Amino acid sequence: MEEDVHARLKAAATVLVSSALALGLAEGALRLRERVRAPAAKSGLDYGDALRADGLGPGGFLKEGFEGRVMNGLGGTVFWRNNAQGFRRSEDTPETPPPGVVRVLSMGDSFTAGYRVDQEETFSRLLEKDLAARGPAEVLISEIEEPVTGLFWLDRLGTRFHPTVKLLGLTLGNDVAQAGLALDPPGGYRIEPPAFRIERVAEGLALEKRDEIHATIPEACLAGAPAETPVRRCLRLLDLAFGVPAQPIGSSRGPGLSRFILDGVNGLGICLVPPPPLVDVFFERLSRTLLGYRALANERGFAFAVVLFPQRYAVQEDDWNATVAAYGLRPACFDPGAPARRLRAFCAREGITCFDPAAGLAAARHRTGRSQYFPGGDMHWNADGHRAVFEALREGVRGLAGKMTAMIRCEEGAAFRPSRRTHDDKTREGDSR
Repeated sequence: MEEDVHARLKAAATVLVSSALALGLAEGALRLRERVRAPAAKSGLDYGDALRADGLGPGGFLKEGFEGRVMNGLGGTVFWRNNAQGFRRSEDTPETPPPGVVRVLSMGDSFTAGYRVDQEETFSRLLEKDLAARGPAEVLISEIEEPVTGLFWLDRLGTRFHPTVKLLGLTLGNDVAQAGLALDPPGGYRIEPPAFRIERVAEGLALEKRDEIHATIPEACLAGAPAETPVRRCLRLLDLAFGVPAQPIGSSRGPGLSRFILDGVNGLGICLVPPPPLVDVFFERLSRTLLGYRALANERGFAFAVVLFPQRYAVQEDDWNATVAAYGLRPACFDPGAPARRLRAFCAREGITCFDPAAGLAAARHRTGRSQYFPGGDMHWNADGHRAVFEALREGVRGLAGKMTAMIRCEEGAAFRPSRRTHDDKTREGDSR
């Protein structure tokens, strides 16, 4: 009997030791793979290599003629090409589109540019393929970093490419902060009613150099100390078994996690309820910027639409829970959907077309079970996210393009009809004689 017990214990110990060794070897292999792949990724090009080093160019901030394999954030690379004009596009772009071509100008920051996403997988490229299946169409991708600088570029350079439709991507985080800073007197730009024309002025002491930029989330809205690093599992095997864990969106303000109201990466301050006065000021400046785009569209004769780019925690509930835990927030003080509702309401009042793909992104996450964003708390969409955004925009962009095409044909017909009436009048005059 005693021998049987010893035999069973020995067998159990053997199984445990063997399992531990197998798991240890598997964990080591996964970590080794990371170490082998990391130098290969680092040796390649990254997103910044596709940008100009000396400010705005003909197509925005993208480097003209750039082509290469760029890191994809997953240990591999993706193809990237900018044309000779500085649009992310394989074909070059003449200033005047061929007759009958619907030209969509897709402007925005790294989301629009397709940060670490392949040339064929950006939502703009997918829109182009969809439109081209119904008639001649092209979509030009312009990286303009933030909306105020984008308006200046569009007014001075972008309209020379004669867009039919103009899409402005707004990231609900850094674009609110950056627009507020760009128009902070005596900053670099002015947009004033009633004309809402943008003017470049001498740069002065902007808000980023004053105390307001250091305003933090109120203590009453904090439940504990923020984590220094995003929470994650330590074992790669668990990631392999259960997927990469949800992580809070990071911060650009050095190491750790930022609770600044105007943090341009996590955007938590603009989700406060009620919004602090500083947030109201920044939204007013962003609203003024959108009115500048509308005025320019009316003047130059193209359709204008806003596309909202939601934070990942406004789309994926597990990301919001991870953000609350990591930053030490009181959830009752925050409404992740508030910034989007505020901008949608403004656009509705002002008659500006506004697309919000948040519901489409959330539905894709629910349907597939896959994150629509890159891992590690990255704020950018992966290829799945770009496709979900495309699907959310497809019908609306088709409608805008169709409406503008019909208007152009009507105007062309109106311009042609007077000559026919003149000819008919001459004919009737000849008959009467």
